[in-house]
Amino acid sequence: MEDVAADTRIRAAVITAIESDRYDLCGGTVYARGHIRSIAKVVGVNPEELIGEFDSVHQVERVVAAVAATPTDHDLVARAERRQPNWTVAMAAALVVICGFAIVGLVSHKSNSPAADGAGSQTPQGQAGHPTQQPSSPPPSAVAQLPAAGEATMLVRSVSGRTWLSVTTKNGRTLFSGILEVGQHKAFSDRKGLAYVIGNAPVVDVVVNGNDIGAPPSSNVVARGSVIPGKGTVQQA
Repeated sequence: MEDVAADTRIRAAVITAIESDRYDLCGGTVYARGHIRSIAKVVGVNPEELIGEFDSVHQVERVVAAVAATPTDHDLVARAERRQPNWTVAMAAALVVICGFAIVGLVSHKSNSPAADGAGSQTPQGQAGHPTQQPSSPPPSAVAQLPAAGEATMLVRSVSGRTWLSVTTKNGRTLFSGILEVGQHKAFSDRKGLAYVIGNAPVVDVVVNGNDIGAPPSSNVVARGSVIPGKGTVQQA
C-alpha cells in the first residue's frame, strides 16, 4: 500500500477507500477515475476495464458532471458580449471628435469673416449687394420751402457770423429771443404773420414763405420787419 501511494502520489487513505468502493475522499468522479487509472498502471492492471466498471456504476454522477461542465446559454451570451466591440463607447468618441472639428471650423470662419475686421469699417449692403445710401438731411431751408396754406413761414440762417435774433407772432407771442451762432438756423410759422428783429443782418440768410431772399434789408446792420402769409418777401419796418 505504501509503495502504491508513493508511486501514484495518492494518499494511502484515499487508496484504501477506493479499494472499499468508496470514492467520497476523491473529490468527485473525475478525480476518482484519475486515481483508478494511476493505481491500475502501478499494479499492472488494464485501467480501461476498471474505469469502464466504475463508469457503469457511477453513470448518473458522470452525466451530471458533464452537463455541469457544458456552458449554459447565459455563459455563451456573456462570452459573446465580451467579444463584441463596445459600439456605444466608439460612437461617443466619434461624436466628440466631430464636435471638436465643428468648433474649430466655426472659430476659423469667425476669425476670417469681414465682420471680425471691425463692423464700423464696413459699408452697409442692400439686398442687391450695393452699398445702402443713407438718407441725406434736408437743407435748412426745407422747412420754409413748403409753407402750409395760409401760414407765414420764415427761416433764418447764420452763414458768416453770430447774431442776435428775436421773432414774435402778430399777437405778440415770443417765438425766439437769443443768439444765433454761425451755422445755426431757426424756422418759424404763424397763421397771422411774424415780426422779427435781427441784430447783425449782413451775416444771415432769410427764406420767406419758401423764397430765399438772402440777407434782409436793414438799417446799418439791424433789420426789422414782418412776414405775412402768401408774400415771398419781408415787409421792412
